[in-house]
Amino acid sequence: MDKTRSEPASGAATGGVPIQGAQRSPDPATLTTSVLLAIDIGNTNVKLGTFVGPELTATWRLETDSVRMPDEYAVVLDWLLQRRGFSFDDLSGISMSSTVPAMVPIFKELAGNYLPKTAPFIEVKATANTGVTIAIDNPYEMGPDRIVDALAAINLYRVPAIIIDFGTATTFDAIDADGRLLGMALAPGLRTAMDGLFQRAARLSRIELEPPHDVIGRNTVAALRSGWVYGYVGLVEGLVTRMKAELGPETLVIATGGLADYVLSETRVVDVHDPTLTLKGLRLYFERNAPCPTP
Repeated sequence: MDKTRSEPASGAATGGVPIQGAQRSPDPATLTTSVLLAIDIGNTNVKLGTFVGPELTATWRLETDSVRMPDEYAVVLDWLLQRRGFSFDDLSGISMSSTVPAMVPIFKELAGNYLPKTAPFIEVKATANTGVTIAIDNPYEMGPDRIVDALAAINLYRVPAIIIDFGTATTFDAIDADGRLLGMALAPGLRTAMDGLFQRAARLSRIELEPPHDVIGRNTVAALRSGWVYGYVGLVEGLVTRMKAELGPETLVIATGGLADYVLSETRVVDVHDPTLTLKGLRLYFERNAPCPTP
């Protein structure tokens, strides 16, 4: 069975708080407008979103599977697009970032076989017109998702900023007041960290990630949940405090990523929660790098 999940779109181009309720289908009057497909491929999930102009109209989440054939992803994507009133022929281009190299040729082949020949396929690269000054030792090491997150923060919010992306790994990106991506801190993701514990501790049974009721657990499950969530909150608060000491006290803290909700309910260090920050950055990157249409 295909592991797909439809998520609420943010609606506003810069809104950092997700809108509750069902997604709207596109207005039929806009169906002649070009539609951009943004694709963010991570180690665990493939996040997709459609943009009509600056508006994010729909988002979805698929499982990252490098064994799946391009035609298999195409079948799922075709079905998802049709549920929003679109087809492959409506797509004016693809903007894609991928931290999984094996997934890139899969989606390139999908685009070549199913999208209009005039639709450009733009892959995020540090060597392109990123709109971000990458000020690390080797700029080519910077992940494409980190680049577009920084681009979105600079253009849609303000700097200096710290971007916390809660995924397979949790990344803390530091952007200074001049819009330079200075570097980052990397930590094991919320689930990844506990996976290691469950694998190496023979007497600990795997549990579901749920909010703890108390800090002091009175049984093994409660103790694990307390350390899991509150321990991770301490990691986040500690790194944010140390980064702000270098960037300045007015630094904006932006959270994104699929596991953010488990931490954000327990801390006040985050100023903005924008679950679709990466997709918005992909739209901005596409606008900077797509070839101009020929008259």
